Amino acid sequence: MIAIVASPLSVLPRGLLPDGRADVARRSHGRYRRFLSAGLALGCALPTIAHAQRAIDVQVGSWAVSGSNPTLYAAGWGSRFWGPLGYNLRGLALVDPDSSAETLYGIGPELSVSRGTGRLVPYGVAGVALVLRPSAATGLAALWNAGFGVEFNPWAPLGLALELSRLVEDHDFRGFWNLDENDRRGWVVSTRLSVRWGGPPRRVRPVVGEPSPIEIDRRGPAAYEPDLPELATGPWMATRIVETALDAMGEPYRWGGTGTEEGFDCSGLVWYAYTTHGFSIPRVSRDQARVGRAIAADVASLEPGDVLLFSNRRGVVTHVGLYVGDAEFIHATTSGGVRIGTLDRQRADASDGWYLDRWIGARRLLD
Repeated sequence: MIAIVASPLSVLPRGLLPDGRADVARRSHGRYRRFLSAGLALGCALPTIAHAQRAIDVQVGSWAVSGSNPTLYAAGWGSRFWGPLGYNLRGLALVDPDSSAETLYGIGPELSVSRGTGRLVPYGVAGVALVLRPSAATGLAALWNAGFGVEFNPWAPLGLALELSRLVEDHDFRGFWNLDENDRRGWVVSTRLSVRWGGPPRRVRPVVGEPSPIEIDRRGPAAYEPDLPELATGPWMATRIVETALDAMGEPYRWGGTGTEEGFDCSGLVWYAYTTHGFSIPRVSRDQARVGRAIAADVASLEPGDVLLFSNRRGVVTHVGLYVGDAEFIHATTSGGVRIGTLDRQRADASDGWYLDRWIGARRLLD
């Protein structure tokens, strides 16, 4: 959104302005248009500098306004540039079914929150567009929109969404907070189709010799299952593994996902962090819960690289994460994608508290 403060005089009819004030009002409108144009120009440049997951987006919907209901067509290109925040530069057309009415064409930026971050997720959007409006005094108008929707991502590249948004027409560039009574406004019910690819760039690190997995005999208590690998290395490798997981921050959740091109599930993130450095560990959480050495559910006992175990069903590990230090861990969640959680109850939010209540221990794969 672009916040602009307009002069109070600019909202008065031109004929009611005191002498000499009409020019002031016109200059105020001129400044507003310049600010809006500058914001749009900046918005047009953003997708070229956002190094993150990319997306092509298509939208079709109906705008419920008085009289005939125009159809909204929009297409855009953008990216998710920081955590759940996304950016989309889109072109749009509002086509009126009345052939005598004018069709509006425009372009502008749109921000989104949480799109593409899970299999089924709610999200929010807000944006502004500059449109050609022949009937307006300047030949231009602004369109403001804000709304919410639910997106279903059946597999990594594809997203389908149902959206409800408020769309308002701003003929005189007064701002969405100060519309004229003749400016059209109404709700848009629409569907979106998105195709996504790519992900955040990875830092290049020097390779100083990857260790090989060491197979050991695991005869003994049931907590130590036989014939599973234990990996013996030093703290320097734990740091590299943790950094690899942290590189995936903000990636979306994907059931079965094991990479930045598709997203991660919880065990896929742990598997990715270890196998990137040459280790062979089980792929799924129930098997990861049997490898290595058992560690109690005590923060003081943890070391970076430990695999944290969580269970919401008695006797079954249903979630895993990777301890990074300072009572924090990284994990892939269905609601927030790859994120940082805490084991400190004083710092924990509602989501962290849910996992804390289900933390049952850890496994140490590095010695």
